Amino acid sequence: MTSQSDVITGGQRARVLLWLVPALFYYGMLLLAGGNLFAPVPHGLVFNDMLLHLLHGRVDIDPSAIGDEGYVRDGVTYTYFGIGPALVRLLVLPLPGFATTDFTRFACFVAVSSMALFKVLTAMSIARRIGIERAPVLLPLMLAAILASGAQIEFLRPSIFQEVALWADACAAAFVYLVVVGWLDGFSTRVMTGMALAAGLCLLTRVSTALGLYIAFGGLWLVLLWRERRVHVPGAAILVVFGAIAAGINIARWGNPFVFVDLSKALILARYPDRLPRLHEFGEFNLNRLIYSLGYYFAPVWVLRESAGQLWWQAFQERVFDAVELPPSSFFVSDPLWVGLAVFGLSSLLRRGRLPRHEWILAALPGFLVPIALMLVAIDLTFRYRLEFYPFLELCAFAGFARLLIMPSQRAVLTMGVGTIVGAVTALLAWLLYMLSPFGPAQTIMNGLPVGAFYQSLLQ
Repeated sequence: MTSQSDVITGGQRARVLLWLVPALFYYGMLLLAGGNLFAPVPHGLVFNDMLLHLLHGRVDIDPSAIGDEGYVRDGVTYTYFGIGPALVRLLVLPLPGFATTDFTRFACFVAVSSMALFKVLTAMSIARRIGIERAPVLLPLMLAAILASGAQIEFLRPSIFQEVALWADACAAAFVYLVVVGWLDGFSTRVMTGMALAAGLCLLTRVSTALGLYIAFGGLWLVLLWRERRVHVPGAAILVVFGAIAAGINIARWGNPFVFVDLSKALILARYPDRLPRLHEFGEFNLNRLIYSLGYYFAPVWVLRESAGQLWWQAFQERVFDAVELPPSSFFVSDPLWVGLAVFGLSSLLRRGRLPRHEWILAALPGFLVPIALMLVAIDLTFRYRLEFYPFLELCAFAGFARLLIMPSQRAVLTMGVGTIVGAVTALLAWLLYMLSPFGPAQTIMNGLPVGAFYQSLLQ
């Protein structure tokens, strides 16, 4: 790779960043479907209440704010949500009526905008460092794919559950951006510190995503020690500090620094009494769920009905899962370009000589596999958990994009153009299905209807 800082000038960079303006308008329109910016969502005041409690040195929550999504220990109500989304609300705390204003939609908008920004910066950094003079159309296509498809579109359903997942993915997007910067220009103290901050903030938001970032940081830290004989103390110290904060919150909530949620204390067990015996038999994570979960995320035939009227493998699903939620989807359908670029990028990384300094990205990739592995054996299957797959998918895809810039071809440009258009359409369709789908176990929600008839009934 050779420096090509003159290929994309400051003015050109500014014009590319202006792509964000129509994209953010698009995101806002999707998030506002069915309500205004501050329209209430179920349990939408949870993080407002959490912040007010934190300011008084407490980690419990008002039972009226959390409802049956709360957990009771020793007569006190808690939530398993991290404090990250609550801390973000410090920015709007001075506003009048803070305690009763639902900022969920606004927070989702800021989170998805942050995701998009970091991913745009990642693509631009690769183009700047490698050069785009041989394939000038590739960068605009990549930016269009980032802004109009994938994680930026499919999950824009305002809810507190979705907000947490979006903030976690925003942290992961920042981390991936810094991994790419380090790969291209070297892992300076500034880059490593930034990665540690992203991982630490993620730990206060969503543990499964953060675990992947922590392990990815550890892999890079070890390679840095081995290759350059450098010990990066500030980054490691930052991770320890955030870990200590999370441990302190866990002790206050659950009495154990290593417990992030105690499902046996969930109030929702009153509505779903079958969950406690299932938890005791199979646990929160169990390898017995792996094959079914792979089908859920990649080949969702589970949503079809057998001749007897039940969903495929419904008996197994009800035995080992708390909930398998709608809508049915597959990464091969909703994200064809990202999957294709990821496969191309991963194959390039595994073949020596295809990408310079490839060992740096390979050092981070195992960490990004950890959240995916956890989701594949988790007790619940939900559409929003798909966000855990994107850090791995996108880092590999950015590697594929870099390889295309190094060895461009007309066929690659055409394929990427078609993939960008198809991905924008399928991502919007995935968003529509997600918006239409009620939360909860699919077999209960569908009430015996075939999947097509079920969604047709929702549109009537």
